[in-house]
Amino acid sequence: GIYREGKSSQFSLTQVFSRNDTDNPIFPTSGSNFSLSMEMSGGPVLPGNIDYHKWQLQTEWYLPLFGGNRFALYLGSTYGFVGDFYKESVVPPIELFFMGGTGLGYIATTPLRGYEDQSVGPRNVNGEIVGGKAMTKQTAEFRFNVSLNPIPIYLLLFAEGGNVFESMARADFFTLKRSAGFGARLQIQPIGMIGFDYGYGFDDVFPRDGKPDGWKFHFVFGRGY
Repeated sequence: GIYREGKSSQFSLTQVFSRNDTDNPIFPTSGSNFSLSMEMSGGPVLPGNIDYHKWQLQTEWYLPLFGGNRFALYLGSTYGFVGDFYKESVVPPIELFFMGGTGLGYIATTPLRGYEDQSVGPRNVNGEIVGGKAMTKQTAEFRFNVSLNPIPIYLLLFAEGGNVFESMARADFFTLKRSAGFGARLQIQPIGMIGFDYGYGFDDVFPRDGKPDGWKFHFVFGRGY
């Protein structure tokens, strides 16, 4: 099973390498953002009986369009992997990958618009999502800056695809659950960035009925990607 019976103790270390040279924190039009996080729990170095290593890579690129600062193209890629140190290692569910929706109110969930929250990924025999040890997501957005003052507002068109896999050995990073749609963002102080996305899921994910998942409305708090 996923859960370990009895008491467990966990000691972990996390290292994050990041670099950001974007030109604007609210509406970037040029530059890139790179982040690599590595986490080790237990294993041959640390104490405890929870043993795994976890890797997450995220890259973001911003390109100006039409020679100004009102239009921008955003390209994002995310990869994740959880590995075992030993054959008998049990990875806690909170450290596995889940995907779908906006991720609001859910732990360890990668957003994927056009699908219900935590609907993408491996399921058990009862049809319940159990999380996976490998994940990928690819996003492209075309953005239009409506206003930066006094309230920053921008509109967007997006296309993205992602998936969660039981293990790296069974991962097929070319088999993605695809979606496309449109949305908007506005910056409201002191709340931060809020908005909405209306996305169409092209694949049959949940419930399995032989039809595309279709249109889904998503309220977004933060950037939402």
